Amino acid sequence: MKFKEDSVYFLPLGGSGEIGMNLNLYGYKNRWLMVDCGITFHDRVGVEVLMPNISFLQDKLDKLEAIVLTHAHEDHIGALPYLWEKLGKPQLYATPFTIEMIRKKMKETGLDFESSLNVIPLKASQKIGDFEIEMVTLTHSIPEPSGIILRTPVGNIFHTGDWKIDHAPLIGKPIQDQELRKIGDQGILAMISDSTNVFHEGDSGSEETVRDNLDTLIGSYTKGAVFVTCFASNVARLQSIALAGQKHGRKVVLLGRGFHNINEISQKFGYLKNVGQFTEARAAGSIARQKVLYICSGSQGESRAALSRISSGTHPDVKMKEGDVVIFSSRIIPGNEKSINNLKSKIIKLGVNVIFKHSEDIHVSGHPSRNDLVKMYEWIRPQTLIPVHGELIHMVEQGKLGKKQGIPNIVIPENGTIVEITKTGATIIDEVPTGKLALDGTQLLSFNDPIFRTRHYLGNDGVLSLSLLLNEENELHEEPDIKKLGLSFDEKTGKDLESLTLDAFESLSVPQRNDDGNIENTLKKSLVNFLDRKISKKPLVVVHIIRL
Repeated sequence: MKFKEDSVYFLPLGGSGEIGMNLNLYGYKNRWLMVDCGITFHDRVGVEVLMPNISFLQDKLDKLEAIVLTHAHEDHIGALPYLWEKLGKPQLYATPFTIEMIRKKMKETGLDFESSLNVIPLKASQKIGDFEIEMVTLTHSIPEPSGIILRTPVGNIFHTGDWKIDHAPLIGKPIQDQELRKIGDQGILAMISDSTNVFHEGDSGSEETVRDNLDTLIGSYTKGAVFVTCFASNVARLQSIALAGQKHGRKVVLLGRGFHNINEISQKFGYLKNVGQFTEARAAGSIARQKVLYICSGSQGESRAALSRISSGTHPDVKMKEGDVVIFSSRIIPGNEKSINNLKSKIIKLGVNVIFKHSEDIHVSGHPSRNDLVKMYEWIRPQTLIPVHGELIHMVEQGKLGKKQGIPNIVIPENGTIVEITKTGATIIDEVPTGKLALDGTQLLSFNDPIFRTRHYLGNDGVLSLSLLLNEENELHEEPDIKKLGLSFDEKTGKDLESLTLDAFESLSVPQRNDDGNIENTLKKSLVNFLDRKISKKPLVVVHIIRL
């Protein structure tokens, strides 16, 4: 692409058309600035973590100025340990809390990363190559969430990151609406905005309300142990749960590495106050159950998290018993419905009471509802609204809302679309290849790798293996060898398969059999269509051709 002097370019590689895995690029004068570098979680085909495919940047690493991180959630910083080196070890910029969270994650890589970490104070400005950025402190469900003003000769661009309107966030300062109005007064060419909760009517709600409700709910249980699960990064929620437990005479135990990490870093920066010392899990075993509260990881049903292990009876130090209660102070991330419901069912079978948001007001989202979005539009007054951070249905709906509120120009991007932003507007001008990378054990593979398709078939429709031995005249030297894996059919169907294989092979002329690919395609099509009709299965058909 050719850069114009009077244009800024926006290119999302992740997080547009999906929730999570945020990675955005801003281009100016043939240089790029990355904003966020996140992951999403995945629980199928042996993969737990997905992240954006960065192939677009592979021949442009010398043009990548730096990565700026808006806040410390996994869907914004989680890909750094896997992609930082592949991106040419760029400089990383973030506020103090976020930098410390990154440091904690990056220590596990064994890479020499420390010299790449750069702290930007809250609300400070920073020159990065040809880019000048200003951090804008917002409210979210983690300390120090920051929007970014990108200042260029073309004009100002406001990238919100994740945010909500909270006038009583408990951790950090309330939303500063007057400061946001002043940003709008400076003129904003484009606002790139979180779309996650656009379908939620009203206001997003405050952590202060959740604290009061959790205190009442926890205090109402006096007989068994109390287990509470939430997102570990929500420091205000962690504080609320701990204070409620202590108020009602319970020792508070943290379970899960994420909680221990967030506790350590929050204590260091003074964000977690008045909670005292947490009790060790092993020591809690000798305390009466009605005197213990466990704060557990695993609100999304993660199989290796503390709550799942406890409910399965595999946790070394903690047991769950009839008469206990489990409180889900969290929302369901789209895609996790099945794993969460399975977890709740396991807990209920133990005779344990389960409380979740649908029955009690014990969670508020960290993302903007419709009223929040409308107020932000009024404060910022952008010429163009570019919705991101959501599935396409969320982004299109935010575009409609913005148009209704009088924003002149709406651009709906998807991962890989290049948006040109000028003084007169913004438009999509091009598209680049994109996709997902999967962390498969310790390897990083394209999520389109055939290995994942094979695993999918193994787990759903099975595999049919077909071996053909051909002589020099392209004739069958012996009967085809057919083997099935993960497939079930009777002897007659097996005989029909053998006949079909011979018929499909004989349908090819001798010259056509010179091409192995031609033989494979013909046989695969015939066998898959037959099995689909016969047993309603479409297995992966693997054809092995051996020539004498």
